Amino acid sequence: MTPSPAAMCWSSGPTPGEKLLLSAMRQWAALRLTDERPNRRVAQALSFRSSNRVAGLFVAWMQSVEATLRHPIQIQCPVCGGISTDEQRLVVSCGLAGTATAVGETLLEPLLIDPQPVMVLARALNAALNVDGYPLPARLREAPAEHVDDRATVH
Repeated sequence: MTPSPAAMCWSSGPTPGEKLLLSAMRQWAALRLTDERPNRRVAQALSFRSSNRVAGLFVAWMQSVEATLRHPIQIQCPVCGGISTDEQRLVVSCGLAGTATAVGETLLEPLLIDPQPVMVLARALNAALNVDGYPLPARLREAPAEHVDDRATVH
C-alpha cells in the first residue's frame, strides 16, 4: 500500500503526543545547527515531560534517522506555524509504527535510504509514548478532509 498525499493531510491539529515529538525534533535540529550534540539536552527535556525510556528511545530513533538521511530534514520555524513535509513524515510514520509499519516505511522512503531500522525504533517509541500518556494517532485517510467555508465574506 502506498500512502497517498491525503495520508499526510491532518484533519485536526497535532495531539499532545505529536506536539511532544515535534518539539523534541525541532530542539534536536536547532542544536544540530549550532554544532551542539543534542543527545543529552533533548533527553533531559523529554525525561522531564515523560520518562527516561521515552527519552532514550527518542535519541536512538533520531540517531537512526540521521544515519540514513537522503537530505537534511526540513524543519518548519515554530514561530511561523505549520509542520514541514519531513516533520509530518517522521511524526505520522511514528504514529503508524504500531499498526502499519510497511506504510510508515513507504512514507519515509523519500527521506531515508533505509527506513526499516527507523520504523523498528519508532514502534518502541510509539509504545513508550503511549504508556506515558502521549499516544500517537495512526493518521490514515483515503481522501483529504473537506474544508467548507461557513459563508462567503462580502466586502
